[in-house]
Amino acid sequence: MNVKRLVVTVLVVALIASLCAGCGGSKPADNAEAPTEKTEAPAEKKTTLVVAQISDASILDPQKQGKMPDMNILINIFDTLVTRDENGQLAPSLATEWEPIDDVTWQFKLREGVKFHNGEPFNAEAVKFSLDRLINPETKSPIAELRNLKQCDIVDEYTVNLVTAAPDPIIPNKLVLFGGVILPPKYVQEKGDDYIAKNPVGTGPYKYVSWHKDAKVVMEANKEYWRGVPAFDNLEFRVIPNWADVMAALKAGEIDIVQGAPSDLAATVANDPNIKTLSSDWIRTFFVSLDTAVSPLDKKEVRQALNYAVDKDGIIANIFNGNAKKVATIIPRENFGYDESIEAYPYDPEKAKQLLAAAGYPDGFEIDFEANSAELTEIQAIIGYLEAVGVKVNLKVTDSKTLVSNMQAKKAAPMYYIGNTGWTMDALSNFQSYAKSDRRYARATNAELDALVDIEETTVDPAKRQEAFTKAQQILKEEAYFIYLWQQNNIITMSKDVDFTPNKNGVLWMYSATQAK
Repeated sequence: MNVKRLVVTVLVVALIASLCAGCGGSKPADNAEAPTEKTEAPAEKKTTLVVAQISDASILDPQKQGKMPDMNILINIFDTLVTRDENGQLAPSLATEWEPIDDVTWQFKLREGVKFHNGEPFNAEAVKFSLDRLINPETKSPIAELRNLKQCDIVDEYTVNLVTAAPDPIIPNKLVLFGGVILPPKYVQEKGDDYIAKNPVGTGPYKYVSWHKDAKVVMEANKEYWRGVPAFDNLEFRVIPNWADVMAALKAGEIDIVQGAPSDLAATVANDPNIKTLSSDWIRTFFVSLDTAVSPLDKKEVRQALNYAVDKDGIIANIFNGNAKKVATIIPRENFGYDESIEAYPYDPEKAKQLLAAAGYPDGFEIDFEANSAELTEIQAIIGYLEAVGVKVNLKVTDSKTLVSNMQAKKAAPMYYIGNTGWTMDALSNFQSYAKSDRRYARATNAELDALVDIEETTVDPAKRQEAFTKAQQILKEEAYFIYLWQQNNIITMSKDVDFTPNKNGVLWMYSATQAK
């Protein structure tokens, strides 16, 4: 083994060992429950489900947010037109069926008999109002998926046509989460944007009760929910910004469920008889964004060197306890367009040094790296590998909200670590914000790549779309516009009294949670 690699690996293992000192296990997915004592009385019904997140919602207006912590809360208050089943396939929700009726028109049949929490009827008028509001520039919605939507036409009380400016092959996919939320027209018009941003009303399984900023959002069951009454009378999303405190609260029984805990911390509760852990496939994919306008990241050889420098397999094994998969680009395996023939960069520090020398940096270079404080374990490992090939990294630690704000304002450091879900489960969702040069998070310009994204966005033929996706991934691999890292498993740690099966999107739709039998 290369000496420098050995040093880095030893440091990583030592870090994990210190975090897990006194713990009885290291594989969260293998947790087994302790036998329970016999009792004649039935278990007391649990009435309140408490879910923890390390970030609060930024706003409770579903059309003015675009982050998963926000959507995790709002998906329990609002329904979407389309959803996904337990296998990740598109499934009916507020829309019962859909079909394209020409190149630029999709028709949706709507569910009858559904009411908003305030009593307003759900119908075609509500769909038109919501989608018109979403695409109105005055709304300033960050939801980019429906930028191609031209208008929503009412056919009858429970039928609408969505008309796009150009062919859009995945309109139903875009109505699963952020793009498909429907609001009550009368309520929004009477109360105004500022009011509904703090007092949301939807058709979902839970009704909004209160929001204590940076503390918790409280909801109560919608007893008239069209799918049936939720298993829990009350739902609370509690904000606990530190992962160690999250796990302490779980062990103390103060919270019931948490998603996405770092593998090393999840391992610390692996043998707790009151906690169970699941590790399942997830589409959240992580990478390091590289600003190609900044020297020396403007050189392809340097960017390639950074990809060869990082031992992804070592980090997955030692930090994620195997709960992740290496990726070749920024597309997860489950998303349409993924091409398994494109291989990930191997770990080759000598190749990295050679490329740096060829680019004019035989002694390396110095660069700023911006990082979310909640993800420092893996980030420090990445930095350790970069420094082993001569890259001096200045780490700038911030919180998630500040990092996203800096990204949006184009003020982020030349390198930053980020995860993207691609929640439409189509590779276009991964490309639209990060790959095309005129989009919000893109930091490279490539005319051929831009043209391929255009094909992906407007071509209905799946075969032609796959061809474009494959070529785009080849360009991404060759040009190394990012350091491609891993697709992380979804780790759910929860009370033994709760049953919950996560979905591949990773959104916390808690209607599917039940009391354990």
